Amino acid sequence: MASPSLRLHAAGRSASGRVAGRGPSLRCLASREDGGAAPGPEYSRSKPLKSGDELDNWTPSTPGVYAVFNEDEELQYVGLSRKISSSIQRHAETVLPKMHSAHVFEMPGADKESLQSVWKGWIEAHVEETGNIPVGNRRGEGQWLLKQPARAKDEIKLTPGKGAQDLAVPMEALIDSLVKAKKVVAFIKGTRTQPECGFSHQVLLLLNQSRVDYETVNVLDEFYNPGLREAIKVYSDWPTIPQVYANGEFIGGADIITEMSENGELVGALTGKQQ
Repeated sequence: MASPSLRLHAAGRSASGRVAGRGPSLRCLASREDGGAAPGPEYSRSKPLKSGDELDNWTPSTPGVYAVFNEDEELQYVGLSRKISSSIQRHAETVLPKMHSAHVFEMPGADKESLQSVWKGWIEAHVEETGNIPVGNRRGEGQWLLKQPARAKDEIKLTPGKGAQDLAVPMEALIDSLVKAKKVVAFIKGTRTQPECGFSHQVLLLLNQSRVDYETVNVLDEFYNPGLREAIKVYSDWPTIPQVYANGEFIGGADIITEMSENGELVGALTGKQQ
């Protein structure tokens, strides 16, 4: 969730004359509507977000407020989220080098007003301590801003939903037409947002990581894709699902897609630009 519009202004010094330090050491408390107290952002309370140069996203999938620090223990950003782990993951896509550690305050079941109250309290505590708004929360700073994610593509439906008896051509012919018309197609169990088996979930993760555009077809949807679950196995002469096709050709199931990804061959196979 993007942070609310900030109405605080950065200052060189606080009222007490303190200059912004190397890293906040806050003892301030931000009040919560439930009467409890949420400790302000502290580096000493934070946990590392990286394993080597890669993101180690240990943060919870719950609502709450979070603070991100850089390697110099400087507070970079204070955010609020309905799902903290998702927000951290999205930040990492643009500002991972600035993400050394995070201090998280979970607020299960919190409403928007409660989240905003604690978020505002954390920023005000930092401003009181250092005289400065966190760099990522300043007006005009766009790197930390989380835009609404694009709506996921709908699954392709092979028929109008009138049943197998209404098919004018065999299901295998519809499959053939589709895989030759689309660059990359994944036949999976479930949908791209709600896969219904672990292997389909794994393949979707790898396809998303490849950043190659692809289509999905739900083999379990008997209303729009009657008989597809068995027909795709006949078409490919391959006994398992999921199945991934690229450039009109079957390239593999879950094991092969995983192996290609590990060997750095997946993007080339999907784009047809193998070296």
